[in-house]
Amino acid sequence: MNLKQLFKPLLFLTAAFVIASCSTDDCDLDHLEKLQGLPALKAGTFPEEDLTLNVGEKYVYSPKASSPLDIYYQWYQNGEDMSTDPSFTFNAERPSRSKVILELSNDLGKVTLENKVTVRGADYSKGCLIINEGWYGHESGSISYYNYENNSIEHWCYKNQNFGDELGVTSQSATLWNGKLYVCSKQNNQLVVIDPKTLYAEKSSGTLTNYQAYEFIGLNEDYGVITHNGYFTRINLKTFETLTLTTVGNTYAGTGSGIVYNGKLLLNVNASRWGGTPNIHVIDINDLLAPGLQPTDKVECQQLDIVTYGGTRFVQCKDGNLYTVETTKEGINNLVQIKPDLTFEKKEMRSDYSPSSFGAYREATFCGTSDGTFYYIAGGKIYRATFDNPAPTEALTTYTKDGYGFYGAGIRVNPQTNELLAMYLTSEYNKNLIVRFNATTGEKISEITYDGYYFPATFIFN
Repeated sequence: MNLKQLFKPLLFLTAAFVIASCSTDDCDLDHLEKLQGLPALKAGTFPEEDLTLNVGEKYVYSPKASSPLDIYYQWYQNGEDMSTDPSFTFNAERPSRSKVILELSNDLGKVTLENKVTVRGADYSKGCLIINEGWYGHESGSISYYNYENNSIEHWCYKNQNFGDELGVTSQSATLWNGKLYVCSKQNNQLVVIDPKTLYAEKSSGTLTNYQAYEFIGLNEDYGVITHNGYFTRINLKTFETLTLTTVGNTYAGTGSGIVYNGKLLLNVNASRWGGTPNIHVIDINDLLAPGLQPTDKVECQQLDIVTYGGTRFVQCKDGNLYTVETTKEGINNLVQIKPDLTFEKKEMRSDYSPSSFGAYREATFCGTSDGTFYYIAGGKIYRATFDNPAPTEALTTYTKDGYGFYGAGIRVNPQTNELLAMYLTSEYNKNLIVRFNATTGEKISEITYDGYYFPATFIFN
């Protein structure tokens, strides 16, 4: 609702309250006179309804206001300072949803007016999304869009499609689940549910737990799990009600990635802070969905002898098996094949593979496709592996660029296009590079550089 629609009844109620509550001896209506002296908007000169435009159109805001004192104008768009002119032109340059705010002020105070503008046509399905951690201590996380067709980057897509709203602090992972995109941030707005095509937010959580949120794993239509730097949390996807849980006999120092596999939840757990051996925990989904669970209840689990001193990820393949990486305390890395009956086989990978850290958690570089092709970074190079050849001697590509090194998850493979994307940063952290490779040959397809403190965390292929 436009503020001017409330102004007259508000003024009447304020005056009635002041007169009723003051005696004739001590009543001072100075504050009422100040309220009456605020800038007054002429009816019909500021939109009372939200606007919808097409790309290329524009709308000119030309409010008419009166005041016994000088009036000052301040325009904002999605929280950004735009102009101090009496009028403001909104240019529909690209699909977006914006909040336009006008502050009319004089020496007695200010009146704030708000209008929302939707520019039709948001479509982020023709490229890939980049989840950005954000500049530590300065900005929230964000989402950028890499358009393959014209090799361009659009930044702050989530903010621009949601009237200036922002993700939480340090956004490091996102999960496509049941047609929705679930973005996790370590702090503040820890889980946001988004339409992956338009990036319109459908629900956001605020702070869910006292722990940093790492990754979201969907269980069914009603529930999911969020991993974090202590235990793990079941979340009701309709109400966002949370339940923090642990498994029998364990206290966690952190829980990383996870996957639902044959009715079980497999979690990459780090329990080493209290002397336990970190490994993969297997929990029956039915136990997690039990209606009588209470906070910090201990659920039964099976522990697999797959050591997880480093963060890892899971890849499910068409052969029915699950694949992940084991990292031992001695630094030995193994590619692990987990069968449906939860038996497993290990084969040694390259010794220079570096898993992700639980201390400053981010997604691991290990990724793959359903046909059993896996990719990981070792010794600063990208390798293409299989279970039969887990430690290839030759890198997929010899590509390098002076001053740039891998950052965040580093690489992700798009099985639909057979492309591998890699993200790089300079040591100053403000020079970004994204490169597309043919995932089979390693041939470079395209690259793009851009400036800014975005800190790219991972890719999502829409």
